[in-house]
Formats: sequence, C-alpha cells, structure tokens
Amino acid sequence: MTISPHRRRAGVIGCALLAGCACDAHAGSDTAPAATAAGDGTRTWNFRVYLNQDPIGYHNFSVVTQGDAHDVKSVAHYMVKVLFINAYHYDHQATENWGGNCLHRLESSSDDDGTPYTVHGQGDEHGIDVDTTKGHYSVSACAMTFAYWNPVMLQQTHLINPETGEDVAVTINHIGEASVQVRNAPVHAQHYHLHSAKLEIDLWYSDQGDWLALESALEKGRRLRYVIE
Repeated sequence: MTISPHRRRAGVIGCALLAGCACDAHAGSDTAPAATAAGDGTRTWNFRVYLNQDPIGYHNFSVVTQGDAHDVKSVAHYMVKVLFINAYHYDHQATENWGGNCLHRLESSSDDDGTPYTVHGQGDEHGIDVDTTKGHYSVSACAMTFAYWNPVMLQQTHLINPETGEDVAVTINHIGEASVQVRNAPVHAQHYHLHSAKLEIDLWYSDQGDWLALESALEKGRRLRYVIE
C-alpha cells in the first residue's frame, strides 16, 4: 500500500505501492469518500487486494489526526497460490508519525517471500535519518513516504519507500478527469500517474483531494489492485 506503501518479482509488487484499487472508465458524477471517518479524527482505508481478478489478501490503513500531527498505521498480508501451493507471501507493518506534511518517525518490518526488511527513521521538518537493512542515509529536507492519504504527496519528486527505506526518485503527472468505482458507486476523480525506475502507479483522487484508488501494472500484463471495503 511504498504499497507502501511503495520492485517487480514473480508478477507481484511489494509494499512500495502500499495501496491499490481497481478503476472504472464509466462516467460518474457523485462524490463519496473512500476513507471511513470517525469522530475522534481517525480515518481508515480497508482494502481487499487482488492480483488480476484473484483475491490474495488485504491491506489496511488508519490515520489519526490531532491538530497538525498525524499517526499512520498500515498492515498488509498477501498470499499467492498456484495449484493450491503457496507460491508467494508478503507481510508488512508500518507506523509513521507526521508533523504537518513532514515525516518525523518511521518504523516498519516486512517479510517479502522470506526476505526480511526493517526500517527506522527519525527526524523533523528539517530532515530525517533513515536506517535500513542495507545501510543508513539522511535527507536534509522535509521528507514524505508514499503517503497516498495526503494529496501533498502528488507534488513531490522523492518519496521514501516504507518497506525498504529506499529514497525513490519519482515523477508524478496529472492525467485528467476520470471516474472510479467506490463501493460499487461511480465517483468523479482526478487521475494521476506516478513513475519511478521500478514502478508505474496510477492514482485517483476526488475533487476535494480524498484518495480514492490506486492500481499498478505488473509483469506479464498482470494488475495489482486494492478494492475498498
């Protein structure tokens, strides 16, 4: 959900994406939020994950907002079976603490089909230090992950992958108006495309900036998609 959050392998992308949802090209004019909001400032996105048309797991997000602070939690589990045999599995948990639009703290652990990843990040609005399974680096400016819940992400040129901790160079372009299905209802949306060296991600937002959907192309013409529940 960097799916997340934010590589391609065995036809399945890891959590650099951090989220996803199928899109529908039919016209629609109604507006409905994909996130479920609670009275205490909590928003949640619960997705059923599909590889093409086959369900393979779930990815759930929660964002608790108090003033300018945002606490984000995500949990994902995928299991791909071939002829009733477990061919691929993926598990991911991440906690992010934000001050405004800047990442202050990141803790994540992932198991990508037997390959473990851990990430620790600590910082403020002036930058962040990141420790990963493969090493350490620092960002000397306000940093963001693949924070699809925050439309300010669409203005970024670098994003931190919460699965691996990698600092990913991205290009994000506005494609135009579109329509997506949100809980079986068409919703007018703005379509964006995120490109990096390893990722091609399509994103849809409501006119009010609410994250609605995400979909990514995988190898051999496959599609990874998350359907909101």
